[in-house]
Amino acid sequence: MTFKQRIITAFKGIKENFFSFSGRLNRLRYFVLRIILAVLTYIFLLIGYKILGYEYGQTTTSAAIYNGVISLIFIVPTFCLNVRRLQDMNRGKLLAVVYAIMKAVMAFSDLTFSEFKYMNTFSAYGVLTLATFSMLLDMYLMISPGTYGKNKYGENPLAAKKVNLKKKV
Repeated sequence: MTFKQRIITAFKGIKENFFSFSGRLNRLRYFVLRIILAVLTYIFLLIGYKILGYEYGQTTTSAAIYNGVISLIFIVPTFCLNVRRLQDMNRGKLLAVVYAIMKAVMAFSDLTFSEFKYMNTFSAYGVLTLATFSMLLDMYLMISPGTYGKNKYGENPLAAKKVNLKKKV
C-alpha cells in the first residue's frame, strides 16, 4: 500500500468514525471515540492557553475566544457520535440537538474561579445547570444499552456474524 493510499484510508476512517450520521454505535466504541475527542480537545486547548496565556491569574480574552472556537469545532464530531449512539438506542436526534445547543452556549463561558465569581447569579447558575445536564446526558449515552436486534437505523453493531466452523471434507 502506498503512502497516498494509506492517507486516503486514514481519512475515510476518520470520516466514518467521527463525521457520519448513518448506522448505530455501541457503548464501548462510543466511549472510546469520546475519549479520543476529549484528549484531542484538551491538547488543542492546552496549546492555545500556552500560546495566548493568562494575565494576572485570569484567562485573557483571546484565550477565552480561542477556547470557545475550539469547543465549537469539536461539537460537530461529538454531535455525530451522539446521533449514532441515540440511533443505537432507537431514539431520535432531539437529545443530540439539545446537547449541541447546551455545549455551544457553554463554549464561551469560561468557568475559571476568578471570572466565575464575578458572573451575575442567573448566568452562573445557568451555566452550572447546563454543565450538569450535559454531564447527565453523557452518562445516559454511555450507560444505556442499545436496542437488541435490528431497529429502524440498522443492524445491531454487536450482532455476531454467523460463521461456519465445520471443516469442508
